[in-house]
Amino acid sequence: MIDLHLFEFPLNLIAAAAFLLAAALVASKPQGRSAVSDVLGGRTFSVVLLLSAALLMAVEGSFGLEIEHTAGFAAFVLLLMLSLSIVTVRNVRSRRPLPSVLSHGGLLLILFTGFFGAPDFIDARLVAIREEASHIAVNTRAEAVPLPFDVRLEEFEVDCYPDGVSPKQYSSTLDINGERHVTSVNHPCRVDGFLIYQSGYDTENGRYSVLKVVRDPWLPFVLLGMAVLAAGALLELRKTWNNRAVLPAALVLAVLFGFISLARINMGTLAPALRSFWFVPHLIIYMLAYSLMALSLVLGITSFFVKRPLLRLSGKLLRTSSSLLLLGMLCGAVWAKAAWGDYWTWDPKECWAAATWLLTLAGTHLPEAKGRLAFVASVLLSFLAMQMTWYGVNYLPSSKNSMHTYNSK
Repeated sequence: MIDLHLFEFPLNLIAAAAFLLAAALVASKPQGRSAVSDVLGGRTFSVVLLLSAALLMAVEGSFGLEIEHTAGFAAFVLLLMLSLSIVTVRNVRSRRPLPSVLSHGGLLLILFTGFFGAPDFIDARLVAIREEASHIAVNTRAEAVPLPFDVRLEEFEVDCYPDGVSPKQYSSTLDINGERHVTSVNHPCRVDGFLIYQSGYDTENGRYSVLKVVRDPWLPFVLLGMAVLAAGALLELRKTWNNRAVLPAALVLAVLFGFISLARINMGTLAPALRSFWFVPHLIIYMLAYSLMALSLVLGITSFFVKRPLLRLSGKLLRTSSSLLLLGMLCGAVWAKAAWGDYWTWDPKECWAAATWLLTLAGTHLPEAKGRLAFVASVLLSFLAMQMTWYGVNYLPSSKNSMHTYNSK
């Protein structure tokens, strides 16, 4: 396992600069002038990388092996970023459509800042009590993390629904260096560059509150990458369906599937973490993406038996589903950051959602007409991965550590 603590600032900044220099040297080679650059920036290699990444996500999501902390995984991410660098530079040079430039560039920015910024990420727990202030938190390695402020619990409250039993919100009123701050689920407070989240509490008498203290100096760049990636997905949707009648139809479908999905949820006793602005769009976008993926699979299989232009429509639906899956995942990432302090936690459901998106992305890199069987196979794999994301994760060995297995409870 890699100890990220060894690569904290300024070593990670030096490593990031070295990577940028190497990537610039490789990406600067014109197409056809460098065999290495041509291979790493080629479509075939891109598909191999996407399928490999999907497999890694599926394995991690199934067994929780923490492969993200291994040297092999780090090498894979560096290779993926190098490939993305080459493709992004070539897209700009050849004046490829803006959606392609933004999608590759946004993903590169997220991976780059997330990878090299990870050593500077602080994730620690602090127990705030009523009697005395504390400035020592404990990180995931059981190491003491001194904070630049003192925290004391003034009051802890549980706001319940009208039934008087189901919790609606947890909140802690804190005295931090003599100033009053309130933190609650989905609403962290910010102090001296740290975000303080409501994580747990004394279930017997509310004498103490468990707080999660997070510092992520690279976060603004990650959020910028998310915004660029989302813009690329939205423009890709517009490019795929250049028809005014499509948007109203999509909105009708979104509302329909949204109501179907929300009808299964007891909104009257919704858990505090689910009481977020991002909950409804996250759910509706995913439901629409899943439905379109299923339709893409049906049309793809039917194209083997019916001599009609169904394969092209299947490809459009898959590209649409891929863009929507990405948007749904980004909504979930922003929501997770607000609720739990991290936009990505390697949760089983997160990993399988990423695997599903990566498989659809691999399918969009396969030309439908020139590789019908491979294309339909990619849609089928995406559909099966989607089933694992929605249902199967509840029965996997890793589910005991998941925050998303409430469907089975």
